[in-house]
Amino acid sequence: MPDLRNVPMYPIAEAARIIQATPAMLRHWNPELKLGGLNFLQLVESYLIQSLRSKHRLSTRAIRKAVSWLRKHTGKPYPLATEGLLLETDGKSLFLGQFDGFTNATEQGQIAWREILGVFLHRVEYDEEGIASRFYPFTRGYRADNPRFIIVDPRYNFGRPCLASRAISTAIIARRHKAGESPMDLAKDYRCEPIEIDEAIRAEQPQLAA
Repeated sequence: MPDLRNVPMYPIAEAARIIQATPAMLRHWNPELKLGGLNFLQLVESYLIQSLRSKHRLSTRAIRKAVSWLRKHTGKPYPLATEGLLLETDGKSLFLGQFDGFTNATEQGQIAWREILGVFLHRVEYDEEGIASRFYPFTRGYRADNPRFIIVDPRYNFGRPCLASRAISTAIIARRHKAGESPMDLAKDYRCEPIEIDEAIRAEQPQLAA
């Protein structure tokens, strides 16, 4: 059975909505995109790129330069979706953890100081091989206090966002709410907390991150 993480299952417009980017941004970051759209690992990488751009203000040029260097020197096709590389940033460059220092991937391998990119990388979960397996998308802009009620996992709901506690599609919840059902009624129906319903609805109506 093929690894679902490598199957293109996210049309560009839908992927852009999930990570609060624009379709044009995704095409720019992923010039090798196939007609089927992004696979899960490309989605995770794009999520982290959008995080870097929105929170740390790294330029797209710097990020693409770093990703190209990381692919070449680690042999990983999706380095930003791989655990253990200890990616960090100082607002200008990306760093690759290496022994006791940090290799500056943007500047082709110089040792540099570090600032942990924890809030973003900690929203990604990895399998035993260190490859991203699921992540919690931001629903309230790229802020550290975002709850972790919504999850994207290629094994559930065809890889679309769903409740982390119940694997229920956020799209279905949002449609029922739009049809007139209250968050309280939906919470009772799905046996979850109203705040989870609120986040599911929010996940289907994201605002582009600043």
